[in-house]
Amino acid sequence: MFVSGTDLSRAGRDLTLGFWPGASPWGVESPHPPKRHRWTLSVAGVTSPYNQPSFLIRIVRPQMIEPLPAFYEFGPFSVDAGKRLLLRNGQPVPLAPKVLETLLTLIEARERVLSKDELLKQVWGDTIVEEGGLARNVSVLRKALGEKPEDHRYIVTVPARGYRFVADVRERWGPDLVPSALAPPIPAHRRPWWRVPGRRWLVPATAVLAVAALTYAWRAVPGNDLRGLQPSVDSAAYDLVLRARYLSVRTTDVDTQAAIDLLEQAVALDPAFAVAYADLAAAYVTRLTFVTPEDTEDLEQKAFASAEKALVLDPNVAEAYMARGDLLWTPAHHFAHQRAVQEFSRAVALKPDSDQGHRRLARVYVHLGFFDEAMRHAAIALTINPSNAQALNSRAQALLWMGRDAEALTVLLSIPGPVLPELVEANTVFALARLAKLEDAWVHLRQAQRKYPNDPSGALSAIEAMLVAEHEPVKAQALIERVAKRKAVNPSHHAAYFAASAWAQMGRAKEAVELLREAAETGFPCYPLFAGDPNLDRIRQDPGFQAFLAEVQQQFESLRMALFDGK
Repeated sequence: MFVSGTDLSRAGRDLTLGFWPGASPWGVESPHPPKRHRWTLSVAGVTSPYNQPSFLIRIVRPQMIEPLPAFYEFGPFSVDAGKRLLLRNGQPVPLAPKVLETLLTLIEARERVLSKDELLKQVWGDTIVEEGGLARNVSVLRKALGEKPEDHRYIVTVPARGYRFVADVRERWGPDLVPSALAPPIPAHRRPWWRVPGRRWLVPATAVLAVAALTYAWRAVPGNDLRGLQPSVDSAAYDLVLRARYLSVRTTDVDTQAAIDLLEQAVALDPAFAVAYADLAAAYVTRLTFVTPEDTEDLEQKAFASAEKALVLDPNVAEAYMARGDLLWTPAHHFAHQRAVQEFSRAVALKPDSDQGHRRLARVYVHLGFFDEAMRHAAIALTINPSNAQALNSRAQALLWMGRDAEALTVLLSIPGPVLPELVEANTVFALARLAKLEDAWVHLRQAQRKYPNDPSGALSAIEAMLVAEHEPVKAQALIERVAKRKAVNPSHHAAYFAASAWAQMGRAKEAVELLREAAETGFPCYPLFAGDPNLDRIRQDPGFQAFLAEVQQQFESLRMALFDGK
């Protein structure tokens, strides 16, 4: 837990108070501000899964820190670039992620006209988007800003050239410069007495801050307490949230829709119930797995608005940061691994005994190939809640992709259903096949196909293609084509990997690499698996595969440096 940017001396550095080790879990990249030095005061004294209590206080040497997120203010609006949040008079304005990115891009380039090609490139990257998509984004943005077609208060269309943001913008930097709705002003009589010129208050102020931080840690909300900072919660709403949580862990479409219905009832009964809004946001994100592209934008907006509503009600509600991390780890955000980890880490810092926070970290780490970290967080989650099926799945995947197939199979067979049903079943078949238990693999696959005949993710068809690829290539190719027709907006990267393995076994390197690239770009850039899986051995000498492997290795090393300082 950290309290950042406390100005103890106008002549000195910023002092950061934190529990050792002092890495801030919520830093977010922001453009352009000057870098500053930060002094770090480390305080150890809270038992956690990460460190032992030692009650040490020390000043750590100054280091260069990442720029702090910006606030842009214009008219009645403010934009928090770090949180990707638009507010009007302090109240969140729901915007789809790409619409908000369009706004930020226009604001940051407000000194000039941005061509349509530039906007498309900066907002969508290399994704091919029709110009009409940009025009719709700008139209939605103008409506959100209350701008009529004849108005030119904020955005001006320059014919044949592009767009320009023309409003006067005030820019501020710093973590404590937050809109009033999110951080009420401190009355004059309660302002910290150490905020005085000179260094003479440094030592006593340090001691006061250390005690304050420890006191804050000791008053942390228990993981099973849903009230957060609320003195009371409607009892019926509380019960609805508990019922929704039972359904949410099952991650089937029917259960997810039922959970959403319960949570929508909960927030209607108790509009101040922050945790209910946060859980609702997470449920909306889970629902994205099952819907078609036409339904995604509405769900993304609902998820974003619900998470921000939760934080307005209670800025320390850990579940809201979990939901924000969930939303970041979706195709709409190009699976922003580092930022998702930052949000989940902040949730764990706020609620160390949250099995849901730790299992989310395990999920991201295992997909990135950081298997030891995934195993560690899965173990913490299961220590807190031995029935956390999703933590069990992350543990099984780590074991499977490390080549510990027998251990992985034991864990997979222990996962209660229905939880991630097609994926767990496909991974079980994968483990059985690698253990050369082909008869058992086929029996298990047929049972799974009878139980889940629709197979929306394509995982079962893809794993069958892998089983028949060597001896029945025509059938394997037909199964892979079926996988390619899956309609979900969040196509299974696991299905893409299994299908790529089938192509590899047939010696079809080009097709295999295309699907491996799809897996990597949709949340599964697992370099250690790709580098060592025997299923890919037949294409290892292919130049296209070697180039792809070099790319994911570079991404792996970059994330390792960013997330673990290269350790």
